[in-house]
Amino acid sequence: MARVQHLDLIEVAPNADPPVCRIFDYGKFIYEREKKEREAKRSQKVFEVKGIRLRPKTTEHHAYFKMRAARRFLEQGNKVKVMIRFKGREDQIPHVAQRMLEKIVQDCSDIAVLEQGPSMEGKTMLIVLAPTAATLAAANSKATQARIQKELEEDKARGYVEEEEEDEADTEDEDEAEIPAAPARLTPDQERAAQKARNRKKKDNERRMEQYELP
Repeated sequence: MARVQHLDLIEVAPNADPPVCRIFDYGKFIYEREKKEREAKRSQKVFEVKGIRLRPKTTEHHAYFKMRAARRFLEQGNKVKVMIRFKGREDQIPHVAQRMLEKIVQDCSDIAVLEQGPSMEGKTMLIVLAPTAATLAAANSKATQARIQKELEEDKARGYVEEEEEDEADTEDEDEAEIPAAPARLTPDQERAAQKARNRKKKDNERRMEQYELP
């Protein structure tokens, strides 16, 4: 019968008495099963752990954009690790970092929960935020995606580019790097200008330290 219909005879229950067989197109069956698996894989979203890097001296303006980036990550269904790295004597002001982390937790409390409280890893204080069940349920909605895209465009127009997030730890350290000595061929006027720049940088760092009452 299977040969007449140009189909396959498949034994589906060999241990039954008598054995059970089905007549169908086995090649078509395999194709449709693989197609369903591919569609299910495309619709499945893989969530990640995103990172937000800050410093105790990060300005309130810059921290605002960082918080908005954290909210976008959470609204996409990802967890967020917020890291505040200390450099030099900044590890003597952990209360500043704690206040910054507490503010981020508060600003994200409507869409996230605190999964891991403040902890230290070397010279970095960090927390981990996880999206709520309601946030996860809405992560793939068109309204959520449209709002995230709109915020990205707004932040980009104001000078913040999210793709630069991974390089933030390096760029924020530049103002604390030792200023190289002036090249030997500078003119006297250029040498005086370079010295003034070094003095201004030194005074700026001293003011920052005084702000946090460091010795």
